[in-house]
Amino acid sequence: MHIQNKKRFYLMMGLLGFIIILLGFSIYMIWTAISARNVPIAPTSNTATVDSTQGNRTDTVTSQAIADPTDILVLVNKTTSLDQDYLPPDLVSVDLPGVRETQLRKEAATALEDLFDAAALKNLTLYCCSGYRSYQSQDQLYAENVNAYGQKEADLVSAKPGQSEHQTGLAMDVTAESVNFDLLESFGQTPEGQFIKNNAHLYGYIIRYPEDQTAITGYAYEPWHLRYVGKDVAAEIFKNSLTFEAYLTQVQ
Repeated sequence: MHIQNKKRFYLMMGLLGFIIILLGFSIYMIWTAISARNVPIAPTSNTATVDSTQGNRTDTVTSQAIADPTDILVLVNKTTSLDQDYLPPDLVSVDLPGVRETQLRKEAATALEDLFDAAALKNLTLYCCSGYRSYQSQDQLYAENVNAYGQKEADLVSAKPGQSEHQTGLAMDVTAESVNFDLLESFGQTPEGQFIKNNAHLYGYIIRYPEDQTAITGYAYEPWHLRYVGKDVAAEIFKNSLTFEAYLTQVQ
């Protein structure tokens, strides 16, 4: 091919190449923007795992953050965690028999007083064992359990810091003289434990970790661990023999 004006030819070819490159870049940017809209955003997390043998936080993210920790129906478990600085807004001292002084959120404390009063009418005396616990207190307790029982066993009976319902101010461990004021599975077979099992829902409480539900709750059976969820929700959970996780899945 004979080119009469080579300078003009090369100029036109260069311009054409620039236009092609510009067009390709524009198509790439448009495609990237469209793709970004369709990519799901992973849940954020503000909780890291805790190396309890060393007492140090690691960089491994284990659970998603909770949007509203003040919600009465807040879910706290091995996949949803409270921030280490979270403090319930309305904690009050629980004025009930107990092995130590403890606190709950006001609504939960009032309901627990009614539950204890109902037990007293049956000549049963319940005792508070452990209510609100801070993130730092849970960190220490979890480390002690790991040292005493090993990691695997500790994870069945003790929550990592941030993953304990006690930090919500909505949970109370209860006990009785019949089990020497201890927290034992045998409590569930005592008159006090049976009363709790059959009546706690009337006052807005559930047994948070029922028997044979470890696969769902992540924890061993704890007939002493009560969680306040309100009367309507507690009644629904009791009526249908649900775990708290199962109930929340149904209503979502």
